Amino acid sequence: MAKVLNLVTGIIGVLYICGQILYYGTVQFLKVKGYSQAELRADDHKIIFDWVIFMAFLLVILSCFALITNFIKFEEANFGLRVCLSIVSIFMPFMHIKNHFTILVEGVFLVLFGIYLYSVEKNKKSI
Repeated sequence: MAKVLNLVTGIIGVLYICGQILYYGTVQFLKVKGYSQAELRADDHKIIFDWVIFMAFLLVILSCFALITNFIKFEEANFGLRVCLSIVSIFMPFMHIKNHFTILVEGVFLVLFGIYLYSVEKNKKSI
């Protein structure tokens, strides 16, 4: 159960980051084109914004459940990695600041998730 929750949390986190990249990429593209209110024009129908909010909500809820199951299954391998992944994914939607710190937190999340996927694959081969 803990492995499934960690994997789902990671996948939702990646989708959340992709939604943010899409939104901010669209805003930057419109600013280059000369729109003064690019943030309003980027998502006129609120599709991307609703996607990011929905993914953030799912990410926080599932990360909390993953953190609880990781504490219950503390004897399994990579306990520290799983807890760090859960904590970073819980706080990632709340670090919504337009600066390099947000990019750093999202990068840390992607690195932790990549290491977790590698460790799951390595443990599966050693069985």
